[in-house]
Amino acid sequence: MTRDRGPIFLGGCPRSGLTLIRVMLDAHPRISCGPDSGVLSIARAARELGETLGDLHARDFHLPPEEVRANFADAIARILGARAQGAKARFAEKSPLNLLFFEDYAAMFPAARFIHVVRDGRDVAASLLARAWKDPRTGRVFEYCASAEGAARYWKGMVRLGLSAETALGRRVLRVRYEDLAAAPEPTLRALCAFLDEPYAAEMLRFNERALDLAGMEGESAAALKERVSPRFVGRHARELGPGDVARIGEIARDELDALGYA
Repeated sequence: MTRDRGPIFLGGCPRSGLTLIRVMLDAHPRISCGPDSGVLSIARAARELGETLGDLHARDFHLPPEEVRANFADAIARILGARAQGAKARFAEKSPLNLLFFEDYAAMFPAARFIHVVRDGRDVAASLLARAWKDPRTGRVFEYCASAEGAARYWKGMVRLGLSAETALGRRVLRVRYEDLAAAPEPTLRALCAFLDEPYAAEMLRFNERALDLAGMEGESAAALKERVSPRFVGRHARELGPGDVARIGEIARDELDALGYA
């Protein structure tokens, strides 16, 4: 797993700043945080196996749930730990859908810490609508990239998952606002490092000076990640969306916007 402290799991709605925080964490001398590794599928399999065969394993094979869980945790740790070489004593995993499995990871890794990344849903919608991501099964553009309503519903659902995990896991989850990171990067990163029980490292702010390991859709952020973090993308919905779309997003996601202070 890790050599001393627990692993770190990041989740949040796509286009909320997850990749930015990932490369910042990866710039820390003690933390390895690479592209999405796919271990989400292991967490999903562990949950499904526990729900369908957990009682059978315990009764007929004398395999208690905690032992089965430990085996899945070991598989995840081996995959993520393979990248954490040298002084990189701790691994982190970033995937938007980690939100679905924060509680599963928490049971597998009692010392794990979790980061819920949030951003104004109207800005997330503006960013999603600038994409043409397609469902590989149908070849059609995802609804959350095709309409303001679809983007709002998607953001709303992802935020609800994150807020639910915050309630369930309490102090093990830190909510990080993209806007705070953009406006005050060093204080925000210092607070993040304190939460992780790691020393602050100035290298995190110089992430753009490193060769970045980007994969898949992360490549769409390559140009922005060559620059230092700044607030220039905050409030983009006011420049890119019409008033009707902004109003519809507000109607659909009003409760979540209010809960996160974006009213």
